[in-house]
Amino acid sequence: MKIRTKIILLSSAIASLILLSFAVYVSYFTSKTLENKFFKRLEENARMLGTHVMNSKVYKDKSYYELSNKFINQFSFGRNYLVRVEKDRKQPRYEPLLPMGNDFFEETIEHGRAELMLDGTAYVALFFEDKDHKKNLVVVSAAIDDFGNAEHRDLNEALISGVAIFLLFIILLSFYFADKLLNPIASINKRIGQINISNLNLRLPAKGAKEKDEIEVLISNINDMLSRLEISVKSQRSFISNASHSLRTPMTIISGESELALDCLDPEHPAHYSVEMVSKEVDRMNMIVNSLLLLSRTGYGGKDQNMSLVRIDELLYSVKESEGYLNDNHRIFLDFSNIPEDSNLLTVNVNQDLFFIGLSNIISNACKYGNEQEVKVGIAVVDSKIVIRVIDRGIGIPDRDKPHIFESFFRASNIGNIYGNGLGLVLARNIFELHHASLDIHSIEGVGTTVTIYCPIARL
Repeated sequence: MKIRTKIILLSSAIASLILLSFAVYVSYFTSKTLENKFFKRLEENARMLGTHVMNSKVYKDKSYYELSNKFINQFSFGRNYLVRVEKDRKQPRYEPLLPMGNDFFEETIEHGRAELMLDGTAYVALFFEDKDHKKNLVVVSAAIDDFGNAEHRDLNEALISGVAIFLLFIILLSFYFADKLLNPIASINKRIGQINISNLNLRLPAKGAKEKDEIEVLISNINDMLSRLEISVKSQRSFISNASHSLRTPMTIISGESELALDCLDPEHPAHYSVEMVSKEVDRMNMIVNSLLLLSRTGYGGKDQNMSLVRIDELLYSVKESEGYLNDNHRIFLDFSNIPEDSNLLTVNVNQDLFFIGLSNIISNACKYGNEQEVKVGIAVVDSKIVIRVIDRGIGIPDRDKPHIFESFFRASNIGNIYGNGLGLVLARNIFELHHASLDIHSIEGVGTTVTIYCPIARL
């Protein structure tokens, strides 16, 4: 998950939690406040009716009904209940037609007052001790608070709509601030993506503020790292250039002198064999130096690679001719039976010299380690990629050696006396990666090896 998405989700979740908590608190507090106010009104009515009954000689006279009707007209489903309770009891002898149990009346007699909200109907009971009557009096007033319920519904609707609007506003703000916070990082990533081995002189732009924030510190550290990397690469290039001249010159002299000595010495001369070995080893040394220099060159990320459009079938044919010229025993069969009719699908955008070396190293390895059997090279186009398969029936690669085949100077344990320097496969992989191609190797010891190269088709 991207950081931008995390910021938006986290800020929205926190804001939603705060808003919902506030809305629930307001709704609950308002509900309790309306409920308490309604209980107070019912209590006033019950107290007024109870006082009237206690002061009146008639149990339910005309004035009682007038007060009761006035109460009924003020509330929805308003009712008054007069319950007589014997003085030595804490509950009525006969249960009145009310939904609450005797606990409600026991609380009323014990504390002088009780209240209850049951199925949306509020009940308030007051206890009156009647000295002029053999039974005490409990007045129960009941009603539904339609006005309060309506107010609470309106409040809840307002809270829901308000929370939704504010939440939408907060989400939009989260998008804005996430972009505002991450834009510098996005700019840094974009700028870093433009920097490669060929333009290490580029730097990230800095604001130059006196008080540096975390982004400015990051930019400064990256620029310092780029400076150190630029110095290191320049040193490496300088070393490679110097090494190229320093090593090739003496090897050229040794090679020339040894060839001259071989021409002058009789083949039966005791020193002839030694000079011949020197000449061969110099050639091998020269090959290693060239491979190392080329290996370093492939690490420059496209610096001066001189890309051009090349047909892969023609390049493979050139590799076959070159291998046949170098070694008559290398038998290579080019299988073009699966190539598409559209020749544009066989075109790649590569450095022809480097790609030739990469293909040559793979095919040369197949010939060297193929038990002098024919090597098959096939071409096909699969999923917008050119697929090159090099198949040999040679010695294969032991399982224990497979994790190390791309290590420089590594050679498999079953190669015997076959000559090599352990750089060909590494060099080929680097060349293919430089051209956004990939390399896959499947090998079974004693059976053979299949090397598959996936190359992107050039956009014409």
